[in-house]
Amino acid sequence: MKNKKTLMILALAVTLSGVLSACSFGGDEPKEIVEATPTPEPTEAPDPTPTPAASSQSTTYTSADRSISIELPDATWANRSDEGDLVSFESPDQGRILIIHGEGAEDMSSAVIPSTEDLAISLEQASDLVNGTDFEIRRYSATTENGVNVYSYVTRMLNTEKSGGYSFVINKYLTNDNEYYSITASGIGGSQKAYNRLQKSVNSFQILGDSTLKAAAGGQGQEGGQAAAGSNGVVPGKPSEDIISDNTKTRTIYRNSDGQPLVIKIDNNGNWVDDNGNSYRFASECDVYDQNDVDYYYHGEAADVYYMPLPDSQ
Repeated sequence: MKNKKTLMILALAVTLSGVLSACSFGGDEPKEIVEATPTPEPTEAPDPTPTPAASSQSTTYTSADRSISIELPDATWANRSDEGDLVSFESPDQGRILIIHGEGAEDMSSAVIPSTEDLAISLEQASDLVNGTDFEIRRYSATTENGVNVYSYVTRMLNTEKSGGYSFVINKYLTNDNEYYSITASGIGGSQKAYNRLQKSVNSFQILGDSTLKAAAGGQGQEGGQAAAGSNGVVPGKPSEDIISDNTKTRTIYRNSDGQPLVIKIDNNGNWVDDNGNSYRFASECDVYDQNDVDYYYHGEAADVYYMPLPDSQ
């Protein structure tokens, strides 16, 4: 009996030991603690930086090899190519400027220089354009400046579908027997203001590096040379800056049908208008047409003929 009692006590002790262990009274390993992931604080977005508007001020571009420079009309013009003998610029709303250089016997043999108005017409006809229907050459002139031949003219586009949307092209060539530069500025808008801006840019072209043509490219235009005007009846020359900017300047034109006078002036966009807002264009130094193609004439003076605006494209 005594032995059985002892065995029962031992068995009870073992059982209690297991129960106490299950109740975690000391001795068991601590449970793993899981920490909550903190919610990240939102990052404040930086204040938006406003995009500056394109500057209306002209800017001077110098080629990568520093051989030439040209004044671009404003900040909307971007350089598209600068490869030594080919430099080009584009503006989405204004047009394109292309400068090409050639030097040496090989380049000169392949170049077509418009040394006459007939050659200028032939150059346009090579692009499948018809003279008098798709285009016309205006203000052709040939000058000699410090021994350099300078040829310039304006191609007025009569068919803008064939011209790729361009209304006019200002062409200028500097050349001698061994070298040439051609500068062409194609304008999208047909207004006087659009023409003035591109003409100013073409006239600003300068040769900075070594060149036999450098004496004729000082960025001052063509004044001072001896001109050989073309046969189109238009006196060469660019519109005067003070006339374009000063809209108090006027002209008196006369209606062909009855000789009645009419006073017109230049508006802020460079167009000739009357007090009622009707627009007028000069087909030559004395022939004037209103927006309905009613014809007028202008007696004019020598100075007025010189700054005659380029007629807008129809």
